[in-house]
Amino acid sequence: MEFKLPYGLRDNELLTIEEVESGLSCDCVCPACKKQLIARKGEVKAHHFAHYKSEDCLSGLETALHKLSKEIISKSKTFTTPILNYPNTHYEIFDETEILIENVRLETKVGEFIPDIVIETKGKKLLIEIVVSNTVSWQKLQRIKAENLPTIEIYAKYLIERLYTNKDFGLKDNLFQTELISGTKYKRWLHNPKISKIKQNLKDNYAEQKKVKSFKTEEIGYYNYVEDCPLEKKTWKSGKNKGKPYASIDYDCSSCDYCIGIDHKQIPHKRLDFYEYSIPQMVYCLGYLKNDFRQLIKELK
Repeated sequence: MEFKLPYGLRDNELLTIEEVESGLSCDCVCPACKKQLIARKGEVKAHHFAHYKSEDCLSGLETALHKLSKEIISKSKTFTTPILNYPNTHYEIFDETEILIENVRLETKVGEFIPDIVIETKGKKLLIEIVVSNTVSWQKLQRIKAENLPTIEIYAKYLIERLYTNKDFGLKDNLFQTELISGTKYKRWLHNPKISKIKQNLKDNYAEQKKVKSFKTEEIGYYNYVEDCPLEKKTWKSGKNKGKPYASIDYDCSSCDYCIGIDHKQIPHKRLDFYEYSIPQMVYCLGYLKNDFRQLIKELK
């Protein structure tokens, strides 16, 4: 779906296309590049803003939605978090929860990164990332995990798609505000310390430790694997282990829901100050619990 800019900025305030006069009389600039906008309010195409005597800015809508979402959340007294399931399952850790907002901070540094929004309540922090065109980068996600703070991603783009479908772009729109604050359809957990705690418990007290073995091939170099895969991901076709199950570290264990972790040995560069590569050493496997896994998660949550 092609989006036209429905918001313009005037005196640092976001205005909808329906709130301004047609043409240059709107007296608005682009929320992103700050160039002059013209309000196009004809009878054929959907009403929208366009850049005046310049190329349309691809960041205008994203900047507007970030600003709009932050303003709405910062003025709200409550916020509803989505259901939390154990990763890649429907095993519920906790249900949707409405929390009271005591304080909101915008674009404030937390550790080594800057989240879009920080909600504070009862001495705890909840981080919120607003997503329009690009999801949170891998690098930022690693920083979030390092801080071990609960973080939610909100897909504002899909909210706007619904607004476009309804031809309703109002800043006071009930659909947008209700979904943003009280809804959970467009929210997902990026990180939650509860999951980290459960995973550590599983790793420390339930996982089988399987030592990684390897052999060298001409095609791919070293092939790393573990023996006796309880899920029988692969089976040896020949040799002394013929018929016995095993699993490839790269192709099976790394993407397996029952692999709770892989220990690696980091090999430093001989001359430069970074790790040149890493070698898998140990796999923490819960495959033997596949039939009881749901009950175990229920007990540990």
